[in-house]
Amino acid sequence: MSATLTHRGLPTDITPYRLKHLLQQARTALGLSTGAVRYLAFAIENCQPADFQNGRICAIWHSLERLANIFGMSRRQIGRIEAELVDAGLISRTYPERKSRSGDRSDGVIKRAAGINLAPLIEQAEYIRLLVSRQIRADEDQKRLREHIQSLFRQIRALENDVADEAATSILPRRRPLELTDIKKMQEVAEALEAVLTDFSTVVSQPEMSVRSDENVRLITNKEKKHKTCMAEKPKEVGRLNASPAHARLLAGTQLGEYIDLYACGAPPDWKSITRAAHDRAHELGISSSLWRDRCIQIGEQRTALCLIVADRNTQRKSAYAVKNPAAAFAGLASKEAREVAVLDRLIGELTSALIKTGGTG
Repeated sequence: MSATLTHRGLPTDITPYRLKHLLQQARTALGLSTGAVRYLAFAIENCQPADFQNGRICAIWHSLERLANIFGMSRRQIGRIEAELVDAGLISRTYPERKSRSGDRSDGVIKRAAGINLAPLIEQAEYIRLLVSRQIRADEDQKRLREHIQSLFRQIRALENDVADEAATSILPRRRPLELTDIKKMQEVAEALEAVLTDFSTVVSQPEMSVRSDENVRLITNKEKKHKTCMAEKPKEVGRLNASPAHARLLAGTQLGEYIDLYACGAPPDWKSITRAAHDRAHELGISSSLWRDRCIQIGEQRTALCLIVADRNTQRKSAYAVKNPAAAFAGLASKEAREVAVLDRLIGELTSALIKTGGTG
């Protein structure tokens, strides 16, 4: 028994030829194989323009054997393509199972069709055009993001800072934005590079300060001399990473991240909320208050917090950088940071790169 399936017609500004073009553009979004799109193009071409008008039947009734000869495929392959299109909701079979396909056309109008009906495809023409519009916008967004990433690499290179350059390379080792196809991944790379540029630009733009300049502007009390002696033990480090609060929040582990958000009270995190959260997490991990205080004096509250962030996050990883004891890892990292230049910076660069590559799982 044959079925008569009419449709409401194509939108006035979409012709059958335009519909074929839209299907080719939306193939990936629709999840169709190349063979399926080729089949639909053939079906559209073998219908008359009037078949796409409101209230008409739009169908073909070629046999499997004939279709197999036309496409240079087997009957089984044609059957799989038709099944794919049925599952996608783009065609319907209107002929009884194990019966031959047939149809009648009179005065250019299909009166009966027991075959492959294109009504589902025609009904979804507007949706297919929407998919294409989204794809075009996505392609434009990707193009802009790639250009932005290239610009960020140029700006970082212009800083003439080896540590900044190394951090940028760790984010995208080959420095080729064209190799990125996922929009989310591209956004993560751009955000990470922006953080590197912001952090190291801040370092470069900071005016140089020295103990000697302080001596020239005011008298030194005994209390000031004692404080100055402690601070002078650590030499001034040029070109160190000055991580932003947003970058630090990106690196934080699950629990520490929740603490940071709690202290930030819904606002973007600042260093006050990050250092407070890091202090709480350090206490939770069994790091003594005296050790925390000493490291804050030696390397500063921000870098102490960053040492904890890296050590804590590395407990959630399964790579070569994974650690089992975050307290011990923090103690070792903070101790090295107090003696060596850019140890923490390199680990931050590696962790940032790893988080981007794994989509945040590290």
